[in-house]
Amino acid sequence: MIQKITRTHADSTGYYIINGLFRTIYSHPFITAGWLCLCCLCLSTGAVSFFGLFIPVLGISAFGILAAVFYYLCHRDDQGIRFSIIIAVATVLVNFLFCYWSYIKNTYSLPVMNGGLAVTAGIFLCLTAQNKLTTRNFILLLFAAGFIMRLSYIIYMPASLIQHDVYYIGEGSGHSGYIEYLYHNGHLPDFDIRTVDQFYHPPLHHIIAALWMRLQVFAGLSYENAYENIQILTLFYSTACMIISYKIFRRLGLGESGLIAATAVIAFCPVFYIMSGSINNDILSIAFTLGAFYNTLCWFKSRSIGRILCIALCIGLGMLTKLSVWMAAPPIAFVFIYAFFSELKSFKKYIAQFAAFLGVCVPIGLFWSVRNYIRWSVPFTYVQKLSEDSYQYVGNVPIMNRLFDFSAYQFHNTAPQFEMLGDNYNEFNPLVGFFKTSMFDEGIKLRRFVMIEGFDKILFWSSVILGIAGFAAMIYMLAKKGSVISLPIKIFIGSFYGIILVMYYYFCIEFPHVCTQNVRYGVPLIVIGALSLGFLIQEFLKSNSAVKKITGGVLCSVIGVFALGGYLVYNAVASSFIVF
Repeated sequence: MIQKITRTHADSTGYYIINGLFRTIYSHPFITAGWLCLCCLCLSTGAVSFFGLFIPVLGISAFGILAAVFYYLCHRDDQGIRFSIIIAVATVLVNFLFCYWSYIKNTYSLPVMNGGLAVTAGIFLCLTAQNKLTTRNFILLLFAAGFIMRLSYIIYMPASLIQHDVYYIGEGSGHSGYIEYLYHNGHLPDFDIRTVDQFYHPPLHHIIAALWMRLQVFAGLSYENAYENIQILTLFYSTACMIISYKIFRRLGLGESGLIAATAVIAFCPVFYIMSGSINNDILSIAFTLGAFYNTLCWFKSRSIGRILCIALCIGLGMLTKLSVWMAAPPIAFVFIYAFFSELKSFKKYIAQFAAFLGVCVPIGLFWSVRNYIRWSVPFTYVQKLSEDSYQYVGNVPIMNRLFDFSAYQFHNTAPQFEMLGDNYNEFNPLVGFFKTSMFDEGIKLRRFVMIEGFDKILFWSSVILGIAGFAAMIYMLAKKGSVISLPIKIFIGSFYGIILVMYYYFCIEFPHVCTQNVRYGVPLIVIGALSLGFLIQEFLKSNSAVKKITGGVLCSVIGVFALGGYLVYNAVASSFIVF
């Protein structure tokens, strides 16, 4: 349970300010995340002119001043005035300092990662020493550490590396070409979208990215740097996933140790670092999927029109980002049907809400598919397919081997295996591929990053332990009687997990290539696994059984090793860029 701290005479002004800052951030996490991402714009612009950075930095500083004014209006006392001045001055000075550093330096990844985590650890130790490390403060420190890891990744990882179907700026195809087409033409493709690679995807992410580029170019940045800074958008989306996941955990009843453990898994899971720098549409679609999940939980409790419209927007906009977001619809439909039949006396209210839901969700979600079907007869379920002659085709491996072969040789190297890179085989087992790509994607372990050898084993095997424990915990959580989670919500969670898992395997079998065995097609499974693990740890640590207490402590230790392994691996990756 989150503790409430009141100021005493023994409290220092410094602690009061820090606690006030934490309270404000906790109350407005998405606004804070957006502001931080805008502030980080200066760190990711590369070698540009000082004047070119002046305008965006000035705008960000103005935003900080407005934040200070807002804080003052909410806290009209002496401390509030003092803190508001600190916010305004610090925002201006820090942003201009970053602007200057961006002008004379080439990289800040290691200082940001190590310095930022050191400051976070210092605050953690100070709060612990003063016995003021509340659950809220612990969660915010986890958010800070997770954000720092995501930020450092996009600083050292160019938008041209470790991408999926993006290709290179100026090529005219892939997600980069899609964004550039919208940037230059200002309208949706007026040709059969099947004729250009990746243009079949719904356009929302690409529209936002194109508008973001236009805004930056208007502000004085070069076209190339504006393109690179699309990673600021994906950084925000990834951070939003962390925040939404935490809200899901709280909504479902996690508290204290379980809440901290589950949040730590999401904060330190490398797939979210990697997706912070991936400028395709994956991470935005995942954010909408999690948003639909969370708002369904809220609607089930409130049954309000506002929440059901939030669900409609999340699914509709999600499908306008990537059609796979439809997988959230069947479990949500079950919740709607259950609520309707459990309160038949209020059927008029539900019919009105469901009509509003369909009126918002269907036009937005199906717009792209209907448009392409009418104009070019593109099937609603069209997905671009690789040839069987592809260098990563694995359809020749027997299906039973693909599903159940876990031979030791598959784990000699924790990177996804490609024969084109000189490996002995193509990765063929979807589950093995899921674990490998969730930690290293398909490019982190290329020869460029040999410095991670050894650290990768720590990260990979700790993730395997947590993954197995999380799946077992989910079965236990859903099967246990007397749980804080009601039966319909258990069915919702189980069906949500089951549909995504089944569709992940279906996709891997229907499109038998190494690249389809990627975690990006099943990221919500990690969030549900973290939730289940949190419940298990929370229950075990409160148990009177010594065995359960020890097991809970061991799982917490594994999460710590997992976080440390990720830090070591991605610190080594950042160092590799400097060395080479």
